[in-house]
Amino acid sequence: MNSEGIEWIKKNGKRSKGKKDLIKYLEGGKLTYKQATQAKCYECMGYCIDGLLDCEIPDCPLYQFRPYKK
Repeated sequence: MNSEGIEWIKKNGKRSKGKKDLIKYLEGGKLTYKQATQAKCYECMGYCIDGLLDCEIPDCPLYQFRPYKK
C-alpha cells in the first residue's frame, strides 16, 4: 500500500484494535501473531468504518481470535 493509502487509514479508519498494528505493518514493521490477527480483522472489516462489530464470518480461520465477539 502506498503512503496515500496509509494516510487515508490514519485519517478515516475508526480507532479500534488493529488500526495501529495495520499501519505499523504497512510501514514495514514486524508484528506478533496477535497484532497480525487484529490488523487483518481490522482490514477485513473495512477499517471499522461501520463501527466495532462482529464480522459474523464463522468460516474465516481467524474468527475464533477476532477482537469483537458477540
